[in-house]
Amino acid sequence: MSAIRRALDAARKKKTSGEKPPGPGAKEAAPASWSGFFKGLAATPIEARAMERNKILPAIDDRGAIGAYKMLRTRVLQRMRANQWRSLIVTGAGPAEGKTLTACNLAISIANDVNQPVVLVDLDLQRPCLASYFGLNVKAGIGDYLIGKANIEDIVYAPRGIERLMIIPNRDPVPNSSELLASPRMRTLLDWLKASGGATVTVFDMPPVLACDDVLAFSPNVDAILLVIAEGATERTAVTRTMEMLGECNLLGVVLNRSREHNNVSPYY
Repeated sequence: MSAIRRALDAARKKKTSGEKPPGPGAKEAAPASWSGFFKGLAATPIEARAMERNKILPAIDDRGAIGAYKMLRTRVLQRMRANQWRSLIVTGAGPAEGKTLTACNLAISIANDVNQPVVLVDLDLQRPCLASYFGLNVKAGIGDYLIGKANIEDIVYAPRGIERLMIIPNRDPVPNSSELLASPRMRTLLDWLKASGGATVTVFDMPPVLACDDVLAFSPNVDAILLVIAEGATERTAVTRTMEMLGECNLLGVVLNRSREHNNVSPYY
C-alpha cells in the first residue's frame, strides 16, 4: 500500500470516527509524518531549461529575486503560523500578472525551510501551466482525477532535486471548473491534504479573480489568499473590484510584481 493510500485511508477513518480536531492551544497529533508522504513518491525529472526560461527557482541566478522570495516566504509563514493556517490561494486580479510564477517560487522558497514541506497544486483548471513551468512530463493531472479518470496517487509528483516539495499539476483545460472544485472528489483530495500532518503547507495556484468564479467558489476550503498584481499592467479599477470581491476572505497580503523600484542596499545585508 502506497504512502498516499495509507494517508487517505487514515483521513477517512478519522472523518467517520467523529473525532474532533484539537482545540486552541492544543498540540496537533501528527497522523503520519510528512516525510512518509514524500518517501512514497518516485522522484520525477524536471527541466532546468524550462525553469530558467520561466524564471523558476533555483534555476535563476538573481540575488535580488532570490532575496525577495525569501522575504515573501518569511512574511507568509509568519502570518500563517500565527493564525494556524495551512492552505493558501495565490491569485491575481487579471491575466498575465505573474501569479503562477509567484506561486511556484513561493512554494520552492518555503520548501527550502528544512522543517517545512509544501504541496503546490495547479487549480487553474481552464489555463493550466504549472507543469510547463517545471518541464514536468505529466501523465495524469488533477483534471483527470476530478473527472474520475485518475486516482490521487497518479497525480502527485515529487520534482527531482527539490526536497520537501510535492506538485499536483493539471494537464489539459477542464470545463465546468467551478462545479468540479465543489465536487466530492475535490473534497476527498482536500481530506488527503489535511491528513499530511500539521506542518505541511498547501499552495493553490488559481485563476484570476475577475476571470471566473473559481476563486470565490473554492475560497471557503482555504485558509487565506495572496493577491498578485503587476506594476504597469494591473489597473486600479481592477484592484478595487478584486478587493471588494475578496472582502469576506482572509487576505494575507498583496504582492507587487514587476516593480521598477530597486533598493540600493548591499546584497550582503
